[in-house]
Amino acid sequence: MGGAMTIFSILCGVFAVASTITSLCTDCWQINSKGSVVLSTRCRGLWRECVWDKFVKIWTCDVFNSYLNPHPAAVILTRTLLITSSIASAGAFLCLLLGSEYLSCCQGPLAKQRCLRLAAGLFFLVGISTSVGVVRYCVYVYSLHQYEVSLKIPGFPSFEYGYSLWMAVGGSLGAIVAAAVSCYEVLFTKDPRANAVKEVAERGCTAGLDVVRTYV
Repeated sequence: MGGAMTIFSILCGVFAVASTITSLCTDCWQINSKGSVVLSTRCRGLWRECVWDKFVKIWTCDVFNSYLNPHPAAVILTRTLLITSSIASAGAFLCLLLGSEYLSCCQGPLAKQRCLRLAAGLFFLVGISTSVGVVRYCVYVYSLHQYEVSLKIPGFPSFEYGYSLWMAVGGSLGAIVAAAVSCYEVLFTKDPRANAVKEVAERGCTAGLDVVRTYV
């Protein structure tokens, strides 16, 4: 059972790291809605805006003029939280591997439990920070979408949630599951210090019995 939980936590950690980093690399957080009468596919991200021309078959991207220019608060917040989550997820996965029973880098069960505790805390941080960024960005896109639809301009490209946003959602869920499984491994694994104390106590009792038997 313990081996299966370890493998499951590693798989969840891989999924969380890959999804979180991929959501930043693909950078398509908004995509033009199906109801928009446009001749191209447009993707808006946290850093740039890309267009796929259906006739010319060319994918072009324009980076925002300056990262120092005033941007919506939702974009700034999501950038910060996703970058933090990407770095923390990589560190959490490394701690998870070090705490795994299949890797002998950390010698001793006590060191492995500490690595698992650290991995659980970091994965929980990743899940919470990514969720906050995604929820804030979803509210921003929803309000922007409703405003664009209310204009009722023929052919105006209205935007909806893009696939990068859903990747971030998957990474958040994977991180939370990995944190829960790591906590389970820590809580339901016997504390090596308790085992050592118990073993010493048993040896002391046995030695005492031997002494009594000798003098009797």
